[in-house]
Amino acid sequence: MEDFYKILGVEKNASVDDIKKAYRKLALKYHPDVNKTKEAEEKFKEINEAYAVLSDEKKRQQYDTYGHDNFNQRYSQDDIFRDFDFEQVFRDFGINFGGGGFSDNIFNDIFSNGQRSSGGDIGSDILAHVDISLEEAYNGVDKKIKLKHVIVCNICKGSGAEPGSNIVTCRTCNGNGQVRATQRTIFGIMQTVAPCPKCNGSGKSIEKACSNCRGNGKIVLENTIDISIPKGIENGTQLRVKGMGDYGKNRTGDLYVEVSIQKNKVFQRDRNDLLCDINIPFYAAILGGKTSINTLNGVKDVSIKSGTQNGDTIVLYGSGMPRFRSNQYGDLIIKIHVDIPTNISKEQHELISKFEELDKKKKKFGIF
Repeated sequence: MEDFYKILGVEKNASVDDIKKAYRKLALKYHPDVNKTKEAEEKFKEINEAYAVLSDEKKRQQYDTYGHDNFNQRYSQDDIFRDFDFEQVFRDFGINFGGGGFSDNIFNDIFSNGQRSSGGDIGSDILAHVDISLEEAYNGVDKKIKLKHVIVCNICKGSGAEPGSNIVTCRTCNGNGQVRATQRTIFGIMQTVAPCPKCNGSGKSIEKACSNCRGNGKIVLENTIDISIPKGIENGTQLRVKGMGDYGKNRTGDLYVEVSIQKNKVFQRDRNDLLCDINIPFYAAILGGKTSINTLNGVKDVSIKSGTQNGDTIVLYGSGMPRFRSNQYGDLIIKIHVDIPTNISKEQHELISKFEELDKKKKKFGIF
């Protein structure tokens, strides 16, 4: 799919009003109740998806931050259209639903799993979860996921018929795949067309149902799949695997894998930065020196400046998490905790007392 700005025909710095004007113009042009072509239906879906993102300040900011491909990896269609009221948008634009020639159900039809429901066997999208460690999120990892989903029957290949039996014209709809119903309403006699309930819109029926799937053309199977999790992925990100959802004759759904990153005992994550604490002895804080720390990318030397205070931070640039689908890295931010000994020897006490005496002479005042 094209970039959302290109779909609406606006620049990236377009104002909210510019986006609204562009959307209204395109929506009126491609609405399926006005433009009956299949291409118009797909275009109508695209412009609504683009507008749902770019008209929302938070979603637009995330879209601009992540870019088109990464945004679609992170956000499902449910996320994109959450809290987006199609009918209210059109009312705000002065378009009358119900009495103005626009179908009240058109949006539900088009955005039900990305397809119009009329005459279609649409497979559902499914959601799976996988847990990974912070180290795995840093390096990227391949995981095996157990998945229970609907697949095409391997015996009848989706026809629903027992091999060798005949497929005949549906008697209910005479092969049309649709049935018409007439009802009286306050607006007069109205006629509706719906998928045939006997053949589910296929126009065909079977003489003998497949013994493996009982005529459904599909079965439920549990199997294990491999999924590659890219480095830098954030907690809660959903990865889309096209075509691994539930099978449908008109469209097979997608699999969304939600990634949960387990807490790490050493590091806390703040987007692409890592935070950790280290303890140093008080004399290292006074005199300065070097220490080492285990990072997610091996052991790193850390320089301690003389006069370091408790709570000071040291930044190791480029030692944080990799940015998602990028070669750049965040930083490692180290918080210093100065250890004060609670039990010292007589000799240590004398040395510290000597330090105190010298410090008093230097400052010419005591410590209160």
